[in-house]
Amino acid sequence: MSRKIQPRQPLVNNAIAVIGEGITEQYYLQSIKHLTNVQITPKLPKHSTGDKFVETEIKKCIADGYSKIFCLIDMDNKKNVKEKFDYAKLKAKYHDKIYKNKSIGTEIEIKFFENERCLEIWFLFHFKNTTAEFATQNDLLRELNKLCRYEKTEKFFLSTSGLHQYFIKNGGDFNAAKRNAENSLRRMNEHATDYTYSEMNDFFELIEKK
Repeated sequence: MSRKIQPRQPLVNNAIAVIGEGITEQYYLQSIKHLTNVQITPKLPKHSTGDKFVETEIKKCIADGYSKIFCLIDMDNKKNVKEKFDYAKLKAKYHDKIYKNKSIGTEIEIKFFENERCLEIWFLFHFKNTTAEFATQNDLLRELNKLCRYEKTEKFFLSTSGLHQYFIKNGGDFNAAKRNAENSLRRMNEHATDYTYSEMNDFFELIEKK
């Protein structure tokens, strides 16, 4: 007698997959678990990054039955015409969309959260508000280092015992970062600029303990 195959079970309703493009996101997400009641699973690259990785992980997370998929996007590698086109196409396909996994009867919400130039602008907003246009990621890192020692290396991330805690301990203000990020989006919308902004306040609006 053949064994009946049981239908695949969905993940718990508050299971969120967060797709990032590097180790910075990995260590930062690990450091904010105490700020949220939801179950966050980082989905990060072992080697290459970019739009292809993001889309591959989105498809995997839809198949796995996550209730939400949040993508943390660095904009510093989306500058030439092809990069802009490819990213715009990816975002139009998935951002603010609901996908169904019929095999397990779930609906998955997908959202993108951008940082220009990269996640470090969100870190900088813990210490100051800025409208500066950083020509390169290194320029941004130098500005952050004026206010708080920071290295974009795994060795440094491990030494902090938590990036979120490290910034707060060294004079950063989480609530100020959220205000600065919100203001950056207001400036962008009012002046049609595409630099020095972070959508991390919107991210925390959805995951933070109420």
